[in-house]
Amino acid sequence: MAKGIHPVDEVLPVRQMLALALQHLAVSYVGSVAVPLIIASALGFSQSETILLISATFFCSGIATLLQTIGFWRFGVRLPIMNGVAFSSVSAIIAVGTMPGVGIAGVCGAVMLGGVCIMLIAPIAGRLRRFFPPVVTGCIVTAIGVQLLPVAYQWAGGGHGSANFGNPGYLAIAMLVLIVILACNRFGSALVSNLAVLCGLAVGALVAVLFGMGDLTPVREAPWLIVPTPFEFGLPTFAILPFVTILIVMLVQTVESMGLFISIGDIVDKEVAPEQVADGIRANGLASAVAGVFAGFPFIAHMENVGLVILSGVRSRWVVALCGLIFCVVAFFPKFGAILAAVPAPALGGAGIAMFGIVAAAGIQSLAKVDYANNRYNMLIVALTLAIAFIPILSPGLLEQLPKWSQSVLHSSVVVACLVSVTLNLLLNGAGGDCDHAHHPLHRNPESGPSTDELGSMKMQANV
Repeated sequence: MAKGIHPVDEVLPVRQMLALALQHLAVSYVGSVAVPLIIASALGFSQSETILLISATFFCSGIATLLQTIGFWRFGVRLPIMNGVAFSSVSAIIAVGTMPGVGIAGVCGAVMLGGVCIMLIAPIAGRLRRFFPPVVTGCIVTAIGVQLLPVAYQWAGGGHGSANFGNPGYLAIAMLVLIVILACNRFGSALVSNLAVLCGLAVGALVAVLFGMGDLTPVREAPWLIVPTPFEFGLPTFAILPFVTILIVMLVQTVESMGLFISIGDIVDKEVAPEQVADGIRANGLASAVAGVFAGFPFIAHMENVGLVILSGVRSRWVVALCGLIFCVVAFFPKFGAILAAVPAPALGGAGIAMFGIVAAAGIQSLAKVDYANNRYNMLIVALTLAIAFIPILSPGLLEQLPKWSQSVLHSSVVVACLVSVTLNLLLNGAGGDCDHAHHPLHRNPESGPSTDELGSMKMQANV
């Protein structure tokens, strides 16, 4: 690495960067294809229309990633963040798309207007940076990892809707992937260690296919070439109710994105200034507005890729930018994408358990650095935040009878962790965060004894 260049801004050798970018692509592809598949099915799309929608989603995902990683002017947080369609958008998009006289054209119009609104409020979001001290970001990162783990378990058991969920053969493949990832980290060279997840996926997928777990039919049926074009599903239409519905979801995603930007900055050891938060939110808005032109959806950070950044140890945003560029290219060649989609779910499960567990561990590591001895309120903030944030994961039925408008917020542990931790930190530690109050006598546990500063003062007085 060149002297004075932060690892986030480091440009790696081409071959290494390409291999690492493909690893990010393999991890994020499944999540990227799932959302358009679900929505296409709900809106009654034909097979050819579904392929077009997936292609448009990949193309827009690549553009959104390039915007966030490379950026231009005041757009892009410039961190190793892979952008994609969020699952939190699914229910709202289906609700809007099935409204009488609305359809996919109404979804496009609502997303375009919503994207413009998000760009306009970005400066306000940037000024909220000071409400995210370490005690808040640590809770958010922990919630990210724990929220993703059930997805990994689902994959390891054979995937959603599997007729033989939890089959020992599926679990064996997931375990094999974990073993390969561990072996690569323990015995491999620096490059092999960085590519441990890709190696594990490749070995697991190959063994799974040999045992008849893969389905290559979609690969054979996929067309060789397709071109994403603007307004493929007709000119967008605009109406108040669809717009308000989508905007509410995008505002919730904006809160989530703020927490993610700051948390990822902590993970890669790069301070995220308020201006950068605003730039990242502004890029999300622009990407969503562009996606509306191509029948895409609102875009935010792919949480799955955060674990890969930690596990590989490679923090370069240019690796993720190259992945975004590859996504744009893959959008034109559905057959290549179908190969990635054919990776058996158990292989993905093994990789997911490793990556998402690492994210949760990173959050715990961050929380371990929080000052609990001198500030007894921090323990309350962490305890109550995690206890409430894990409700959507551990007991989702508890919240089902609350008003429908609240479900877009309460379904996500990350959003709940963000809102609860920020609120508790404001109430208990004040607007300055936990750091300003860390050594104040009223905030210190009386049993912990004097602080370091007070001990120093005592010594000086004694010497006098």
